[in-house]
Amino acid sequence: MITPINLRGVKSSYKKYKTLIADVLINILSFSLLIVAQQVVALPIISRFYDTDQFGKIVIAFGISNIITSMFGFSIGNARFLDQKVYNFIYLKMLKISSVFLVFICFIIYYLFFSRSYIDSFIYSIICVLGSIRYFILSEYRVKDTHNWVFKQNLNYLLGILMGLVLFYFQKNWLIIFLIAEIISVLISLCYLQKDNFLKKFEDNSSLKLTNTIHLIINNGASYSLMYYDRFVIYPILGAVNVSLYYSAAISSRIGGLIINPFSNFILGKLTNMKEENNISRIVNLLILGAICGTILYFILSVITTPILVAILYPTFFQKIKDVFVPICLGAGVMGGVNILKPIVMKYMGASYYNKLFLIYGIMLISLSIVLCTQFSLLGVAIANAISSIILFICLVVSLKKFSTSL
Repeated sequence: MITPINLRGVKSSYKKYKTLIADVLINILSFSLLIVAQQVVALPIISRFYDTDQFGKIVIAFGISNIITSMFGFSIGNARFLDQKVYNFIYLKMLKISSVFLVFICFIIYYLFFSRSYIDSFIYSIICVLGSIRYFILSEYRVKDTHNWVFKQNLNYLLGILMGLVLFYFQKNWLIIFLIAEIISVLISLCYLQKDNFLKKFEDNSSLKLTNTIHLIINNGASYSLMYYDRFVIYPILGAVNVSLYYSAAISSRIGGLIINPFSNFILGKLTNMKEENNISRIVNLLILGAICGTILYFILSVITTPILVAILYPTFFQKIKDVFVPICLGAGVMGGVNILKPIVMKYMGASYYNKLFLIYGIMLISLSIVLCTQFSLLGVAIANAISSIILFICLVVSLKKFSTSL
């Protein structure tokens, strides 16, 4: 018989998990919007206005911008969750300094490797700075637990992409698309946050160890670099044309990966606000189970959707890349599971511990990719990715199981 007290407990648990599930769905939908804007709308349309070699270079430049913005904006924002001093002024100071640094480094990168145009190089650097600020703003939404604004920010980004595409039709400069998207997204978010005196909240000047921030910068830089590693392996060995081919083959799995990676940060934010420390062992086991189920589901969905998306978005590439679909999807599915486990490893075993495992994974991935790429072309890169991802996943599960049993 359910007593009134038990009934209240059931209602409380239902409300708690209902809210959590709603937040999860909002975050998945939010980052789906972002990925749709970039990977399904913008880049496929851009590819129709450039030859395969030029588009390969655009894909590399776009990948570099994502790596750079995640290294700084994402990392500085997420460090707020690990260090617990969410409104320490040092975070804001680091964002300002890194923004100045990004203007120079991104200008130089684009000017030396992609275009000898000063204007284009400056636009590229501004895109990277605004992207870094946009990622930093996300951390505030997680602190305030206002996940609806994560959705709104990415919806504004999508609207900016659509407006940028209209200008692109007249200007024929792919950079203008992402510049408009970043401007609209960041400006609307800042207008909203200023009503809550966002910048004035950073008043805490107490000492702050930068260990977590540094490790997150290293990890996010490495994570996003390895997400785009295929471009840097394939380009010098097989050329820019094959960069375009592999990119189109990985479209479905890449979309899922770019959703799961930010979702990992959502889990980290939830762990930060969790007060039931005595349930750590249960949460570890739950996330391991979720990672296994997520990997299987992710792989199945990728295998089904990849041929369809490639046929629609990159029809001229389909016959050349259909043999690499399965290993690419397998590697992506396993890395989806890794990203579910990543936040709890960082939270309870330390960011440095995760980075050590990730370093081993990175060395293995790059080494295998180079060796197998020279022998089996694009198929070799896909196989190397699958093998390395599986080994990293197993290491994380074993480490978490040992940690769980030691509690």
